[in-house]
Amino acid sequence: MAARSGRARLPPDHRGMHEAVWSRHHAIAALDDPARPGWEDPRALWRRVGLAPGMTVVDVGAGTGFYTFPAAERTGPGGRVFAVDRSRALVALVRARARARHLANVVAVGSRPDRIPLRGEIADRVLLANVLHGLPPSTIAEAVRLLRPGGQLIDVDWKRSFRRPGPDGPPVAHRLSPAAARAVLQRYGLAPVRSGPFGPYLYVVVMERPARLRR
Repeated sequence: MAARSGRARLPPDHRGMHEAVWSRHHAIAALDDPARPGWEDPRALWRRVGLAPGMTVVDVGAGTGFYTFPAAERTGPGGRVFAVDRSRALVALVRARARARHLANVVAVGSRPDRIPLRGEIADRVLLANVLHGLPPSTIAEAVRLLRPGGQLIDVDWKRSFRRPGPDGPPVAHRLSPAAARAVLQRYGLAPVRSGPFGPYLYVVVMERPARLRR
Protein backbone atom coordinates (compact mmCIF):
# COMPACT_ATOMS: atom_id res chain seq x y z
CA MET A 1 0.00 0.00 0.00
CA ALA A 2 1.28 3.45 -0.82
CA ALA A 3 1.72 6.20 1.72
CA ARG A 4 1.41 9.91 1.44
CA SER A 5 4.71 11.77 1.25
CA GLY A 6 5.68 13.52 4.45
CA ARG A 7 2.43 12.72 6.23
CA ALA A 8 0.96 9.40 7.33
CA ARG A 9 3.62 6.73 7.06
CA LEU A 10 3.26 2.99 6.86
CA PRO A 11 4.61 0.78 9.66
CA PRO A 12 8.43 0.86 9.61
CA ASP A 13 8.70 -2.91 9.05
CA HIS A 14 6.58 -3.65 6.00
CA ARG A 15 7.31 -7.35 6.25
CA GLY A 16 4.85 -7.38 9.14
CA MET A 17 2.06 -5.52 7.34
CA HIS A 18 -0.22 -8.56 7.62
CA GLU A 19 0.04 -8.34 11.42
CA ALA A 20 -1.28 -4.78 11.56
CA VAL A 21 -4.78 -3.56 10.74
CA TRP A 22 -5.04 0.00 9.46
CA SER A 23 -7.48 2.41 11.02
CA ARG A 24 -9.92 4.24 8.79
CA HIS A 25 -8.25 7.59 9.55
CA HIS A 26 -4.73 6.31 8.84
CA ALA A 27 -5.77 4.62 5.59
CA ILE A 28 -7.63 7.65 4.23
CA ALA A 29 -4.71 9.93 5.07
CA ALA A 30 -2.19 7.56 3.47
CA LEU A 31 -4.07 6.19 0.48
CA ASP A 32 -6.47 8.91 -0.68
CA ASP A 33 -3.91 11.58 -1.51
CA PRO A 34 -5.40 13.55 -4.45
CA ALA A 35 -1.96 13.63 -6.07
CA ARG A 36 -1.59 9.83 -6.09
CA PRO A 37 -3.30 9.14 -9.44
CA GLY A 38 -0.72 11.40 -11.06
CA TRP A 39 2.02 8.84 -10.42
CA GLU A 40 -0.09 5.69 -9.84
CA ASP A 41 -3.04 5.65 -12.22
CA PRO A 42 -5.45 2.79 -11.46
CA ARG A 43 -7.39 3.24 -14.71
CA ALA A 44 -4.17 2.96 -16.70
CA LEU A 45 -3.34 -0.23 -14.82
CA TRP A 46 -6.67 -1.87 -15.63
CA ARG A 47 -6.37 -0.91 -19.30
CA ARG A 48 -2.87 -2.30 -19.38
CA VAL A 49 -3.86 -5.72 -18.06
CA GLY A 50 -6.87 -6.08 -20.33
CA LEU A 51 -9.65 -5.79 -17.78
CA ALA A 52 -12.90 -6.05 -19.73
CA PRO A 53 -16.64 -5.79 -19.09
CA GLY A 54 -18.07 -8.81 -17.33
CA MET A 55 -14.81 -9.91 -15.69
CA THR A 56 -14.39 -10.77 -12.01
CA VAL A 57 -11.63 -9.08 -10.00
CA VAL A 58 -10.32 -9.71 -6.50
CA ASP A 59 -8.43 -6.76 -5.01
CA VAL A 60 -6.40 -8.19 -2.11
CA GLY A 61 -5.51 -5.50 0.41
CA ALA A 62 -8.02 -3.13 -1.15
CA GLY A 63 -7.66 -0.43 1.49
CA THR A 64 -9.94 2.50 0.66
CA GLY A 65 -10.79 1.19 -2.82
CA PHE A 66 -8.18 3.06 -4.86
CA TYR A 67 -8.07 0.26 -7.44
CA THR A 68 -11.44 -1.29 -6.62
CA PHE A 69 -13.69 1.45 -7.92
CA PRO A 70 -11.95 2.01 -11.26
CA ALA A 71 -12.11 -1.77 -11.75
CA ALA A 72 -15.84 -1.75 -11.02
CA GLU A 73 -16.42 1.02 -13.55
CA ARG A 74 -14.49 -0.91 -16.19
CA THR A 75 -16.08 -4.34 -15.59
CA GLY A 76 -19.55 -2.84 -15.58
CA PRO A 77 -22.79 -4.23 -14.15
CA GLY A 78 -22.06 -7.66 -15.60
CA GLY A 79 -18.77 -7.92 -13.71
CA ARG A 80 -17.89 -8.26 -10.06
CA VAL A 81 -15.11 -6.73 -7.95
CA PHE A 82 -14.33 -8.19 -4.54
CA ALA A 83 -12.51 -5.70 -2.29
CA VAL A 84 -10.68 -7.78 0.31
CA ASP A 85 -9.10 -6.35 3.45
CA ARG A 86 -8.31 -7.37 7.01
CA SER A 87 -9.57 -4.09 8.43
CA ARG A 88 -13.25 -4.13 9.35
CA ALA A 89 -13.24 -0.34 9.25
CA LEU A 90 -11.97 -0.32 5.66
CA VAL A 91 -14.38 -3.05 4.57
CA ALA A 92 -17.19 -0.88 5.94
CA LEU A 93 -15.74 2.20 4.23
CA VAL A 94 -15.58 0.50 0.81
CA ARG A 95 -19.08 -0.84 1.28
CA ALA A 96 -20.39 2.65 2.07
CA ARG A 97 -18.55 4.19 -0.86
CA ALA A 98 -19.95 1.55 -3.21
CA ARG A 99 -23.49 2.35 -2.05
CA ALA A 100 -22.88 6.08 -2.46
CA ARG A 101 -21.63 5.51 -6.02
CA HIS A 102 -24.44 3.06 -6.84
CA LEU A 103 -21.92 0.37 -7.74
CA ALA A 104 -23.78 -2.86 -7.09
CA ASN A 105 -20.91 -4.89 -8.56
CA VAL A 106 -18.55 -4.11 -5.64
CA VAL A 107 -18.49 -6.61 -2.77
CA ALA A 108 -16.38 -5.73 0.29
CA VAL A 109 -14.98 -8.80 2.05
CA GLY A 110 -13.23 -9.13 5.41
CA SER A 111 -10.33 -11.57 5.47
CA ARG A 112 -7.62 -13.12 7.63
CA PRO A 113 -3.98 -13.68 6.68
CA ASP A 114 -4.72 -17.38 6.17
CA ARG A 115 -8.20 -17.13 4.68
CA ILE A 116 -10.04 -15.11 2.04
CA PRO A 117 -13.67 -16.30 2.37
CA LEU A 118 -14.43 -16.68 -1.33
CA ARG A 119 -14.77 -19.85 -3.37
CA GLY A 120 -11.84 -20.87 -5.51
CA GLU A 121 -11.27 -20.16 -9.19
CA ILE A 122 -13.67 -17.22 -9.45
CA ALA A 123 -11.32 -14.46 -10.61
CA ASP A 124 -10.15 -13.36 -14.04
CA ARG A 125 -7.77 -10.92 -12.34
CA VAL A 126 -6.35 -10.88 -8.81
CA LEU A 127 -4.59 -7.68 -7.76
CA LEU A 128 -1.83 -7.33 -5.19
CA ALA A 129 -1.14 -3.57 -5.18
CA ASN A 130 1.87 -2.50 -3.11
CA VAL A 131 1.47 -5.40 -0.67
CA LEU A 132 3.39 -8.46 -1.92
CA HIS A 133 6.54 -7.55 0.02
CA GLY A 134 4.54 -7.65 3.28
CA LEU A 135 2.29 -10.67 2.72
CA PRO A 136 2.70 -14.04 4.45
CA PRO A 137 2.79 -17.17 2.25
CA SER A 138 -0.73 -18.12 3.39
CA THR A 139 -2.25 -14.95 1.91
CA ILE A 140 -0.38 -15.38 -1.39
CA ALA A 141 -1.61 -18.97 -1.59
CA GLU A 142 -5.18 -17.77 -0.99
CA ALA A 143 -4.86 -15.15 -3.72
CA VAL A 144 -3.65 -17.78 -6.19
CA ARG A 145 -6.47 -20.14 -5.16
CA LEU A 146 -9.00 -17.58 -6.36
CA LEU A 147 -7.66 -17.46 -9.93
CA ARG A 148 -9.40 -19.27 -12.74
CA PRO A 149 -7.22 -21.29 -15.12
CA GLY A 150 -5.91 -18.68 -17.52
CA GLY A 151 -6.59 -15.92 -14.99
CA GLN A 152 -3.87 -13.41 -14.18
CA LEU A 153 -2.38 -12.19 -10.94
CA ILE A 154 -1.27 -8.56 -11.14
CA ASP A 155 1.51 -7.45 -8.80
CA VAL A 156 2.04 -3.69 -8.50
CA ASP A 157 5.00 -2.85 -6.32
CA TRP A 158 7.72 -0.36 -5.53
CA LYS A 159 10.91 -0.07 -7.54
CA ARG A 160 13.96 -0.69 -5.43
CA SER A 161 15.19 2.78 -6.31
CA PHE A 162 14.14 5.83 -8.29
CA ARG A 163 16.00 8.95 -9.30
CA ARG A 164 13.71 11.68 -8.05
CA PRO A 165 12.09 12.19 -4.65
CA GLY A 166 8.79 10.40 -4.38
CA PRO A 167 6.05 9.37 -1.97
CA ASP A 168 6.76 7.32 1.11
CA GLY A 169 7.04 3.62 0.45
CA PRO A 170 8.60 0.64 2.16
CA PRO A 171 12.29 0.80 3.00
CA VAL A 172 14.43 -0.20 0.03
CA ALA A 173 15.68 -3.25 1.93
CA HIS A 174 12.12 -4.60 2.10
CA ARG A 175 11.27 -4.03 -1.57
CA LEU A 176 11.23 -6.78 -4.16
CA SER A 177 12.77 -6.37 -7.57
CA PRO A 178 10.57 -7.50 -10.49
CA ALA A 179 12.71 -10.64 -10.79
CA ALA A 180 12.27 -11.38 -7.08
CA ALA A 181 8.50 -10.82 -7.31
CA ARG A 182 8.28 -13.21 -10.25
CA ALA A 183 10.32 -15.78 -8.35
CA VAL A 184 8.02 -15.55 -5.32
CA LEU A 185 4.89 -16.01 -7.43
CA GLN A 186 6.35 -18.83 -9.51
CA ARG A 187 6.59 -20.86 -6.30
CA TYR A 188 2.79 -20.97 -6.34
CA GLY A 189 2.65 -22.39 -9.84
CA LEU A 190 2.10 -19.14 -11.75
CA ALA A 191 3.80 -18.46 -15.07
CA PRO A 192 5.27 -15.05 -15.95
CA VAL A 193 3.51 -13.13 -18.72
CA ARG A 194 5.16 -9.71 -18.76
CA SER A 195 6.52 -6.97 -16.54
CA GLY A 196 7.55 -3.35 -16.83
CA PRO A 197 7.61 0.05 -15.16
CA PHE A 198 4.40 1.65 -13.94
CA GLY A 199 5.02 5.34 -13.56
CA PRO A 200 8.13 6.77 -11.93
CA TYR A 201 8.07 4.77 -8.68
CA LEU A 202 6.37 1.44 -9.34
CA TYR A 203 6.44 -1.60 -11.61
CA VAL A 204 3.92 -4.22 -12.71
CA VAL A 205 4.43 -7.97 -12.92
CA VAL A 206 1.73 -10.05 -14.61
CA MET A 207 1.56 -13.79 -13.83
CA GLU A 208 -0.88 -16.35 -15.22
CA ARG A 209 -2.44 -19.44 -13.74
CA PRO A 210 -1.95 -22.37 -16.14
CA ALA A 211 -4.68 -24.91 -16.84
CA ARG A 212 -3.07 -27.18 -14.27
CA LEU A 213 -1.71 -25.37 -11.27
CA ARG A 214 1.63 -26.79 -10.09
CA ARG A 215 2.19 -26.86 -6.35
